[in-house]
Amino acid sequence: MLPFTPTITLILSILALLGAIYCVWQIFSLNKMRKAFFAGERALDLENVIYGLKQELQSSQEHQKFLESTLTELRQQSTFAVQRVGLVRFNPFNDGGGNFSFSLALLDSHNTGIIITSMYGREQNRIYTKKIEDGKSDSPLNEEEKQAVEKANSKI
Repeated sequence: MLPFTPTITLILSILALLGAIYCVWQIFSLNKMRKAFFAGERALDLENVIYGLKQELQSSQEHQKFLESTLTELRQQSTFAVQRVGLVRFNPFNDGGGNFSFSLALLDSHNTGIIITSMYGREQNRIYTKKIEDGKSDSPLNEEEKQAVEKANSKI
């Protein structure tokens, strides 16, 4: 068993030397990468750069939450804005003159709004308004006003 001991020791020594050379080579490679990574003025203060990016991210997230809540609020408010418009032109009198009279329905998404009717004649012009709530009017609608409401609702 004695003759094999120096051989085994030699082999283990060579393996240890190869392992040490590999470790030294890895250290040199790591130092090279470190120098390349930390080159320049901003890299010297890498911790502050990372902290600044974290703060910007938090600020962006807060701003996004604010924008989302504002958008939700605007969507809720916009349901009460005029969203549907229906216009019908007509001639209320048989004495000629053309279609200068009109009924204009202005409704929101809740089908609430007004109807403006203008009756144009040669000697006078009359304008009427009627209130619409949930698609219904307190006062009776003439045929042209009904058509204006139907046109407004057909554009949904």
